[in-house]
Amino acid sequence: GSSIYHVVGGELTPLTGAEWNALGSPAPTVQDPPSPAYIRGILLVNKSFPLPADFGDGLTDETVDAFEAMRGAASSTGLSLRVVSGFRSYASQEALYSRYVRSQGQAEADRFSARPGHSEHQTGLTVDINQTSAGFANTDEGRWVAENAHQFGFIVRYPDGKEDITGYTFEPWHVRYVGVEVATYLKDTGLTLDEYLGVSSAY
Repeated sequence: GSSIYHVVGGELTPLTGAEWNALGSPAPTVQDPPSPAYIRGILLVNKSFPLPADFGDGLTDETVDAFEAMRGAASSTGLSLRVVSGFRSYASQEALYSRYVRSQGQAEADRFSARPGHSEHQTGLTVDINQTSAGFANTDEGRWVAENAHQFGFIVRYPDGKEDITGYTFEPWHVRYVGVEVATYLKDTGLTLDEYLGVSSAY
């Protein structure tokens, strides 16, 4: 795409137009994004940035610990959170995506399901909570997650009204671990992870 990054030690830092101009507008090297891609120390996967097929082998320890802490806090208020989908391998995502394409067509499937290699679930940093339905947003648990997940390092990865940025329809059940500091910043600013990292999300 049109994004410009400064690359140091394999990590990418997005440059604004002003920053690029301040450097004298050097001619950038055009290349495919690295896979996996880390920007500002955050593992990124979206429609523009894929993961290798062999990446990941389960939920990370930090994701499990953070979810257990969040579940405990929710439980103390009488609410119940459970993981209905966690880590998915490339092969599992390939089977799931293919089923959606067969039933709804590729254009529609691409709005709510990631192509294999482009799924957040393959990172081991993402869980689906309670139910995979937009109606989750209107449950007590859904409202609690939306207001409190950041305290445990999670963000609602695909917020309402941001499909043109994230590439996916609203998924109130799909939360991604990014750490408390970044999650709190995104909660306070209303930015998506894509906006924060200065990336697009399009096949």
